[in-house]
Amino acid sequence: MTQNMYVGSDFSALADARTPQQFFAAVTLTYQNILASRPSERAAAVAREVARSEPDLVALQEADIVRTGAPPATDVRSDQLKALLAALDRLGRHYEAVAIVPEDDVEAPSALGFDVRLSVRNVILARVGPSRHVKVSNLQVQTYAVQHVLQSPVGSITSRNGWASVDATVDGRTFRFVTTHLEPLPPFAVQRAQAQDLVASAADTDLPVVFAGDFNTAADDPQNPTYPTYQFLIDSGFTDAWRAAHPGDPGFTCCQAPDLRNPVSALSLRIDLVLFRGDFEVRNIHLAGNEQSDRTPSGLWPSDHAGVVATLRVPKARLSAS
Repeated sequence: MTQNMYVGSDFSALADARTPQQFFAAVTLTYQNILASRPSERAAAVAREVARSEPDLVALQEADIVRTGAPPATDVRSDQLKALLAALDRLGRHYEAVAIVPEDDVEAPSALGFDVRLSVRNVILARVGPSRHVKVSNLQVQTYAVQHVLQSPVGSITSRNGWASVDATVDGRTFRFVTTHLEPLPPFAVQRAQAQDLVASAADTDLPVVFAGDFNTAADDPQNPTYPTYQFLIDSGFTDAWRAAHPGDPGFTCCQAPDLRNPVSALSLRIDLVLFRGDFEVRNIHLAGNEQSDRTPSGLWPSDHAGVVATLRVPKARLSAS
């Protein structure tokens, strides 16, 4: 399964700020928007989706921590990974974080008398417990060589992206499972450079490989300026599991309204992908968190992204000739 958990703001106020005073006011508004999105309640909704499908491995993006206080801010106001794992435990579904990619860790003053700090993380979860039949090894975590640099009224901010992988063994068959969250902002040459880095590094193995994540590339629209990133991944020998199973279904995964209160689903892009290289068989692949019944008690969508759940049959290891 792959799921972007969504921090709770699209950061548009920060992008629009032109002076330091506007920037600090935008920090305040962004923080308030995050709290209004009820991250713990949404994490519980994501947990229900995980519990329903019981995936062996889960790729998470934006499993973030929000802290406040005097610099460096340490008072935790939201920890989506902790909330998700606790909700899964309550449902009797036990997972552990076997890989964490630390991405952006930014802090700025607000108009509320304290700093707001956001720590962005991508995570791989593995199912644990008496029924566990997946073993993981060879953890790798890397940041990309090429990163996007944002200019703000308080200086430049580097948007940090990377990937994590584990070699997973299921029923005696081993493959590499990789998650990433590619750069969403132009110039898209940065995104394409990151995809090239991903293939050259994470996929540098003789094992079958699964990529699962938020690629921020419009797999459904050849006219979109991000589409060349998707085409590069396909040209690199990867198969799109959704397209293989549902060639006529757009399978949109993004994006709901920033406040998550849109009454009708607004998903119109397919950017959350499960790609594989090797002789996998796609048994099933479906979306999660995209139905009205998936909304939280407060009426929020669980995330601005739908999740994608794929059941793949892992290829047998090839025997070498003696």
